[in-house]
This record gives sequence, structure tokens and C-alpha cells, in this order.
Amino acid sequence: MHDSTIGFSRTATPAQGIVPMSEPNVAYHDIFAPNYTVTGIRQDGGAERPVVITGSYQSSVGAAPQALLYRGPLYPTVSSGYAFLKPSIHGRTATSSVFYGPNTPLFDPGIGAGHVRAVGSYKYAEGGKLDHGMMYEGPWDGPGTWTPIDVPDDLVSGAVANTIAHSTMGDLVVGNYDIAGKPGSGNGFIYNIKTKAYTLLNIGELATAYGIWQNGDSTSSSYTIAGGYKNGNGLNVGFLVNYDSSNGRFTGLSDFTYDNTPGIVTHFEGITGVPGGYTLAATGDNGAAFAVIASNGNGKFGVPEWVSIDNGASVGICTGNSILDNNLIGIYQPAAGGVQSYLAIVSGLSLVDRVSV
Repeated sequence: MHDSTIGFSRTATPAQGIVPMSEPNVAYHDIFAPNYTVTGIRQDGGAERPVVITGSYQSSVGAAPQALLYRGPLYPTVSSGYAFLKPSIHGRTATSSVFYGPNTPLFDPGIGAGHVRAVGSYKYAEGGKLDHGMMYEGPWDGPGTWTPIDVPDDLVSGAVANTIAHSTMGDLVVGNYDIAGKPGSGNGFIYNIKTKAYTLLNIGELATAYGIWQNGDSTSSSYTIAGGYKNGNGLNVGFLVNYDSSNGRFTGLSDFTYDNTPGIVTHFEGITGVPGGYTLAATGDNGAAFAVIASNGNGKFGVPEWVSIDNGASVGICTGNSILDNNLIGIYQPAAGGVQSYLAIVSGLSLVDRVSV
């Protein structure tokens, strides 16, 4: 079952916004072993294992990545929390894999106690160098069930080359695809786990869907999706849009730019709901960033408050990959080489009783 592309009406960002109570503070901590890459995070139940983190691991420089799940404390992380899973999909011999986003029974009891749902992408020997989306559901350390997620060719104008699933919550998965032989054809999609229907985004050039948050409990049909698109030079506009899975309607599409000033790069990598609005992991002109955005609960968003995430231990790239409340996770390049995952804890910002949208 396939859904058609859905159109949008764009909503201007309201003039009212977040007024800082104080200057924000950012504390940085290394997490995970070297060359273990973090990509997504979701709160889990229990005092001893409060989070599930997705990512990948490379045994050596240049080696194919392998999908990684972690279940345990956020900081300090523990080596006993790692699980390495290889996609098992009939007729496909997986050669590499990455998990990008998890969900837990704390938010969706149907997943099952002690289990996890995680989405990502993989390559397989019979499919060449293309990326294909996938979903795992079962015990956090395996074995569980694997489901391929590939945007159908008959839904787009051409043959789909790559599909990458970025995030999941409730009944939905969001991600991206592109079309073979068509540079700049990338676009976002929504996949409904229950109906197996795909819905394409129609936001702008090179639109992405990287994060999703279910508003309300596990039975709610209200979601907010985060990502970005190209409007001029660079991937320079981040967006939030509300989606109702019961009727397929999009509302409140709002554009954002880093530091609320037009620039070259703005992109939302992840979203989490907090009282009064949302926090987001982002990329801005200066690299990794944290954003907090108020919402009135009726689909309108305030003006973001931005915090630059600048890990002083990095000698190169520093990314903001995912978010849990005021805890942003990403990777940076240490002086020793390779990559190192880190946690940035942002304090000094609060949404409560501070905004009107």
C-alpha cells in the first residue's frame, strides 16, 4: 500500500520567542570506546539502564561499519552495554550496517519489556554499493526480527538508489531516499509500520527527515518531524512540521536558520519533547548546535534559542547527532585520530512559563 506525495502550507515562525533566564552552560564528557559512533538516543526504563543509544562500530580504519546498540547509563557508559547486530534479511548477505535511531517500550509498550526497536541502513553483497533501509525489533542484544525499508520505485519518478531510515517513534519511521542518475533528487519519507504505506515529503529541494517525536502517549496520531532542506546556497533551512497519521495531514510547517540569521548551513538532526516545546540536535554554520523551541501545543512554534556546541577536545569535525532533553550526543575528531563519541549537557535554558506563541 503506497500513499501519494502530500502538499504543505507553510507557516511563518511567530515573533515571540524564548527569553534566556541566564547564559547557558555546556559540560562535555566522552562516552563509548574510541571509534564507537553514536547516532540516536531514547530514554529507557529502569535505574540501571536508563537509555538506549544507536550507532556503529568499525574494527579498524576503513573497515565496514557494524550496527551497534547500547543499553545502560548515559554517563559514564559501560562496556557491558554494547551489542553488535548484523541484519538478517532473506536473500541478502549484509556487508555493512548502521543504526540511526531507537525507540523503547517506555514510549511504546507494544515493543515489549526489555526489547527495542531500531532503524538504520545496510548494504548487502547482492545489492552492490547502495544503502537500504532496515528496522530491527526484539531483545536489545538480539536475536530479533528484521524488516527491509525501501521506498518503492513506483512512488517516485525513477529508480530509487538509496534508502536510509533515520528515526522511529510510535507507528512511524522517517528517513531519506534518492533516485538513481538524478543528482540532487534526495527527499524525505514517512513509513507506517502498521500499514506498510510510504508517504513522501514535499517541502523543498534536498528535503531531509531526520527526527520524529510522538506528541502524547503511544496511541496518539500526532507527530512532529524535524529535518532540513536547500533554499539557495547550502542545506540552509531547518524545519519542523506536524503530521497526523490518522488522516495524513501536515500542518504548521515552519522554517528556521541557525542563530535566527540567514546562513549557509542549518539542519535539525534529532528532536525530543520537553515541557512547553522541543529540544533539537542541529548543525549550523559553525558546526554542532543545540536548539530549544517552544510550542503552544496546537502546532505553532516559537523562535529558537541556540547554543553552539564546541567540544574543545576536537581537532576537526564535531557533530551533534541526537538529543535527549538537554543531553546532546555526537562525535568529534580527537588528536589521537579516529572518532570519539561525546555527551554535551546544556543547562541554563528552560521553557517553563517563559514564552508565548
